[in-house]
Amino acid sequence: MVVDDTIVAVSSPPGPAMRGIIRLSGPRASALAQHVFKPDLVGPLEAGLMPRRVVGKVTVEAVSLPAAALVFPAPRSYTRQDIVEIHLLGAPTLLGMVTEALLACGARRAEPGEFTARAFLAGAMDLSQVHGIAGMIAAVSDAQLRAAARLLHGSLSETAPKAREEIADLLSLVEGALDFADEPIEFITPVALRDRLVRVKNLLADTSAAGLRTERWGRLPRAVLLGRPNAGKSSLFNSLSGMNRAICAPVPGTTRDVISAPIRAESVECLLLDIAGLDAPRDRIDARAQAQAREAVESADVVLLVIDAAEIATGFDSVGAANSPIAEFLADVQAFLREDQARFIVANKADLVSDAQMASVANLLCASATLPVIETSTITGEGCDHIRSLIARALFNRPMDKDDGAIALMAEHREALDESVNAVDRAIALTVQSSASLADADLVAAELHAAAAALGALVGREDTEELLGRIFSRFCVGK
Repeated sequence: MVVDDTIVAVSSPPGPAMRGIIRLSGPRASALAQHVFKPDLVGPLEAGLMPRRVVGKVTVEAVSLPAAALVFPAPRSYTRQDIVEIHLLGAPTLLGMVTEALLACGARRAEPGEFTARAFLAGAMDLSQVHGIAGMIAAVSDAQLRAAARLLHGSLSETAPKAREEIADLLSLVEGALDFADEPIEFITPVALRDRLVRVKNLLADTSAAGLRTERWGRLPRAVLLGRPNAGKSSLFNSLSGMNRAICAPVPGTTRDVISAPIRAESVECLLLDIAGLDAPRDRIDARAQAQAREAVESADVVLLVIDAAEIATGFDSVGAANSPIAEFLADVQAFLREDQARFIVANKADLVSDAQMASVANLLCASATLPVIETSTITGEGCDHIRSLIARALFNRPMDKDDGAIALMAEHREALDESVNAVDRAIALTVQSSASLADADLVAAELHAAAAALGALVGREDTEELLGRIFSRFCVGK
């Protein structure tokens, strides 16, 4: 990668905006910028050693507009080279004209991620921090942004070198034992080696777990409608989504496949799922449909337990709370739900029962499951706004706040962590086979070398040009 020329790109998001940014980096950044930017006060842009803001005008093809230039002299800049950012009106046509003018003056169009690549090659950041920047660019929620920021600010940059240094220290002891195998010198006992390796493994496993918690944030959160056949789930799905996606019929078992549609729950967007009613399967197809339904429930963030209020009200004279099939159903389904899943009871078909009956139904449901009960009717629209409000509240309060500690691990991070943990695991297994002295020290050393190499890849100490090209290609131009 060439790093000694001057590159240029639009650094602001695409589309019209109040402000656009054109970024130059390289030894001629200031000189080239002055071909299109003229300061209001006389003086060269490169004057001074500290970052500064200069007010002036951008002039290109007889168009002259107010603008400002932010000057970051090397090495006090993002790339550790001279950087000039021209801030002007964010009109795509104008930004294109200014960029073309700078290219005509001798700048080169930046490749995707090339600004960050120059920062990495200059030693301004390690590879895990590069991934953190990519994660921040791709973030679509506050939680994802915070997780990527932890990566950028060194969560992995601290953990990986720390574990790698501990492994290197243990490796030196193990290889010392190999070098002096004929001497009565004990560098480390198998028990001490195993204890230290277990601590390293736990550190890496905790980091991997913190990354796994962010994986489901890359998709829309999910709310699933769970209930017995003919509870009115499909009608409720159509009402909440505003689409006639699900076929509604009084025949139990109409829904077989998992149907989904995005919905807006106040300020939160989520994916609403309609699934087959859970009951004893009647045939092989029904069994497959219910297996898919259970998979959908397992992946959901919010579970809406849809109950036919009219069915309960009809059986009040002969069925009590203790032996009600509804109570049994609620107990059964709650047994396989995750603890972190928000859940509510939806007493559907409220238009078919009286107010007094609905009060009795609500009391029975509360006693059976101790969950909030929402009265709904797809005919009148009653309760739909309340459902959206509860979904929004549940998703907003998911355990992914600033104290969660999750970090945005990329695929390369997870692969390297898994390789390192597996290698350490194999080394631990070898120490278990030893008694007073370390047996198979050469095999233990090989596993520790593998673990250290995998961790080195996390911070760019074992990189290749192909790996770096793959990483920086994910960036947008101008970053």
